[in-house]
Amino acid sequence: MSSSSLFSSLGAALQNFSSPRFSFKVSSPTHRSNPGLDAFEKELAKQLEDLKSTDDRGYLSITWLCQAMEVVLSTHASVEAFVPDLQQALADGDFKWLDEYLDDSVKLLDICRALRDALEEIKNYHVLVELALHTLEKGAIGDAQLRRSKNVLLKCMEALKRKDDDINHLGQRRSKLENCSSMLRRMGEKLNMEDASKGNFFMVIYAAQVSTIFICGVLTSALSFKPRRAFTTISVGGQSAWSFSLTSLQQRVKEQIERKKSKGANALLEELDRTDVAVRALFDRIEKLLHARVFPLREDQILDVKQAAMVLRDCSLELHEGLAPLEVHVADVFKVLIASRVALLDIYSHA
Repeated sequence: MSSSSLFSSLGAALQNFSSPRFSFKVSSPTHRSNPGLDAFEKELAKQLEDLKSTDDRGYLSITWLCQAMEVVLSTHASVEAFVPDLQQALADGDFKWLDEYLDDSVKLLDICRALRDALEEIKNYHVLVELALHTLEKGAIGDAQLRRSKNVLLKCMEALKRKDDDINHLGQRRSKLENCSSMLRRMGEKLNMEDASKGNFFMVIYAAQVSTIFICGVLTSALSFKPRRAFTTISVGGQSAWSFSLTSLQQRVKEQIERKKSKGANALLEELDRTDVAVRALFDRIEKLLHARVFPLREDQILDVKQAAMVLRDCSLELHEGLAPLEVHVADVFKVLIASRVALLDIYSHA
């Protein structure tokens, strides 16, 4: 298969991934003038401004994260139109940039796998939450039901604490997602704006790299349990409209992360944080009743437990409904990285 057909397949696949509100078109490969690049940069700036305009509390919500990943997919889809610039650069013997890009793409694939595993652990956490609720909903609430529910709720809290623990080669306990965060920070520091100035293709793929590293970084923080490392922003070179938009968006996201951490939130993902708060509230109510040892329970005590359980039920449902589309978007980013890598390797091999 030719490099042209590979990128055409990539573009066609990405049209299925991207939401219409984030899709855009750039100039065809036969029109490699600055107007094509200008159109790309203006549309990317608009998309980033749309992301920035959300409620300040929404930057770590599942809905926002899915929209942000659609921007990543849409940016990668635009690379095809600028392939001739890359082919000319390779014809001139410029391979170093592509070597580095291909190396980073492997790391990003590993990060996507870690994000997928983190989502699977959250799904397992959700199963425990549902089990605790089922114990209270299947009959009269008495001593036995409260003890069973309390034990499962305790497992929920313990599961969230250790959900992404790993042991590194020095025997130190470190989160898998914390390792990803370090990897993304190094990748962001290594991005070279000078490469982007070599031509239209390099500017577009630079934008795709920056957006991918940034959004993967936000996801990594959102899915972590009490991340210790501060959120790292990427220093974006150039004077384009999208670079200014991304810089201000990164700052807003960083501020929200720091606010949540300062308030002692265990989870940064909005839906998971609300579920965790509701789990702890129900656990505290049950523990107080068990400690009082007054059975059978009065009607007001039963109503108090049921109300706390209803709050947890709503949070659990919201989390459950959000996990599926979030998984799909992470899978789509993984697929586009694979497709892009295959297409570029094909160009590389022919060069």
